[in-house]
Amino acid sequence: MSDKPIPGLTPHTIAALLNAADGLAGQVRAKLLHSPRPVFLHYLEQSFLALRGQLELGQAPRPGTPAEQLCLHLLLTEAGRRGRSLDTDLIRIHRALLPDHGYEELADAARNSTGTVDFIALGDALSPAGMSMFFTSPDPGNRAA
Repeated sequence: MSDKPIPGLTPHTIAALLNAADGLAGQVRAKLLHSPRPVFLHYLEQSFLALRGQLELGQAPRPGTPAEQLCLHLLLTEAGRRGRSLDTDLIRIHRALLPDHGYEELADAARNSTGTVDFIALGDALSPAGMSMFFTSPDPGNRAA
């Protein structure tokens, strides 16, 4: 992973992303016990918290799995929704950390008619094999032992 500075990753945007991470992880946690997919939601919450942990340490939130890519996209979207003055910084961060847009179809599948994220629908959109790959690093050197 690169230690190159990320344009737009300022203390102000880090605070906004931490706030968004807390909110989204809390939404997932609230659904966890009443969901047909509690294990999926647990791992999704852990993905939000992993990104939050990187931010809290002052590091760029570099996603290591497709789940973390989607979660970072959702963090950036939520932070933008909460504070319009951060839009340009959030766009810069988005371009630097998520250049391939491989998560967009899932993000669309997870959005409901009100524009909020339906985490249950997200789990329903993934096949069992897709769900397994969702939480696995595509980089063999980045996998846990």
